[in-house]
Amino acid sequence: MNILLVVGLVLFACTIVWVYVLFMSNTINEPEKEKPKEIVHEDVMERCNQLFEQGLHAELQRYAQRELSKNYGNVELRRILAQSLMASGNEQMAIKHYEAILSIAPYDIKTQEMLAQYYCENGPKSRAIELYEQILLYDSGNVNAVENLAKLYEQIENWEKAIEMYQLIIDAEVDENRINELKYTLANLYIKIDDNEKAFEAYEKIHQTDPENLEILLLLADLAYKNKYWQDCLKYYKKIISIVGDDFEILEKIAQMQVTLENWPEAIEAFKKIISLEDPESTNYLYHQNELCNAMLKNKQYPEAIDLLKDLLAQNPKETSFAFTLAQAYTLIGEFQIGVNLYTKLLDDLPPEQGEIIIKYISNLICAWAQDLFKKGEYNQAFDKFFEALKYNEENDDVYYQLGKCNYYIKSFQDSIAHFKRAIAIKPQESKYYFGLGCAYDEMGSVKNAKIAFYDAINIDPMNIQARIAYAISLTKELEYAQSIEQFAEVLKYIPDNADTLYNLALAYELVGDIERAIKYYKKAIDVDHDHKEAKHNIELLLGEEYNPNAGIQYLEDLGIDTAKEEQEEKPVIEAETEEKSIQKQPQEEESKENNLEKGKEQEIEIAPVEGELKEDNLEEEKNLEGQKLQEETIDDKSMFS
Repeated sequence: MNILLVVGLVLFACTIVWVYVLFMSNTINEPEKEKPKEIVHEDVMERCNQLFEQGLHAELQRYAQRELSKNYGNVELRRILAQSLMASGNEQMAIKHYEAILSIAPYDIKTQEMLAQYYCENGPKSRAIELYEQILLYDSGNVNAVENLAKLYEQIENWEKAIEMYQLIIDAEVDENRINELKYTLANLYIKIDDNEKAFEAYEKIHQTDPENLEILLLLADLAYKNKYWQDCLKYYKKIISIVGDDFEILEKIAQMQVTLENWPEAIEAFKKIISLEDPESTNYLYHQNELCNAMLKNKQYPEAIDLLKDLLAQNPKETSFAFTLAQAYTLIGEFQIGVNLYTKLLDDLPPEQGEIIIKYISNLICAWAQDLFKKGEYNQAFDKFFEALKYNEENDDVYYQLGKCNYYIKSFQDSIAHFKRAIAIKPQESKYYFGLGCAYDEMGSVKNAKIAFYDAINIDPMNIQARIAYAISLTKELEYAQSIEQFAEVLKYIPDNADTLYNLALAYELVGDIERAIKYYKKAIDVDHDHKEAKHNIELLLGEEYNPNAGIQYLEDLGIDTAKEEQEEKPVIEAETEEKSIQKQPQEEESKENNLEKGKEQEIEIAPVEGELKEDNLEEEKNLEGQKLQEETIDDKSMFS
């Protein structure tokens, strides 16, 4: 049994060896097969270029597509395929391949530029902008990208970005002619965004290189008008006239500019020039005649204006504008009754809606008549006229305001307050009405109500300097020294040489115990007004000797007073416990001030009068936040504070 098993195994092993030898012999004798030749990238690109040059786009596209299936990321092959598709008119497929290139190579600038140009011409423009912006991220000096972006932003009306791009182009440009063209474009874009100031500046630069360009001159005149650069506007209109001669439309604008600038003699000459050139039958002839009369009235040529208006009214009896202006002329020379008669006669010739306007004019004229009577001391007649004015227009806030003022001056303060309140009820946003109300309350001794009224006045009009002074004084009376110092300092920003304000600020500092600052501001008040008795009196009490204003700064320094600090830019600082301080004065000081200080307060306060009588033109200070000098009014017969 064992022998048979061994024999079987031997036979099996022999069979295995035989099969192996047979297999190996067949393999050795079999001829070697030839390996397929691998096609390299250079060969593929060479073939594609040949096909492209021969115009065989269909074959090129089939070949390139087959090769791309083997190598998706071959950018050069995909680029020539896209070019072929574009050449054969299949733009959509070409763009897909270009976009595929950017997904593989995001910073391929050639592809970005090609795609951006395509989208710039065919849309969407947002994609073109995106691509040009990407180009500028790593190639900020790419002029082509900047120029195309400028045009694209202009096309989609993104004016701010277009301006930014055009400015970059101008900064990089060296050709003067090209720069001037770009400046013109830039100036137009500033107009698009209503930035008339920059547009004016841009056109002025263009004008310097082309001073006789009428189009630029007209644009400059128009922009100067919009910016309220009246002198510039007039200058450019005159320049236009010097080039084109007596252009009627430009002469009208020159006349209007002279009126705006209140150059009345020049305005009169301008209107005379217009009238001399104008056809008497034209629609504007009478209008210009009336404007001439108005300019003459402004120039105080009353007799000439009245004579001319009479002649014009005689020739044109139905021209209501002449009657209206003539009524104004008689009012200006104090002939109020004639003015009222002329206005009243107009009511018969005008439609109801215009008649209502004339009725308001009659009310205003009678109010002015009443004021004139009051100034002459004819009080009873004045008040009769005020109430007659209210019969024409019971909602005439100015009449109530004037009644408030007149009652204030005759010391009928209760009536004054009632009339000021009525004016406020009709027109609550008029600062001067609150100021008048505060003055009346102050005269009655109602300091709290006065303070509230003055605060309301400056809250409505922060540039109402008189109201701010009065508010500061009322704060001082109420022992609110820290706030009063802030208000006096605010006033001095606009009228730094006002002696009374300097005095009141010095007094407030004295009341809080800041003697050094008090002396300094008393000195400033005396420097402005050498005859300021209160300031001299107080500084002598503080110094304990007679003050010599001519001794200069050294005089104060010798007394140990530090005058080196600059107070103009210093913001007053008051300790929180200021109002709790009690300023101790020598008995002789209190006695010497007794006649000037108010009674019944914890601290005794001496208040300087506020300059100016309570009158309309004094209350309406010209607003000028850019530091122009405020007009100071004068006292007629009394101050507003006693």
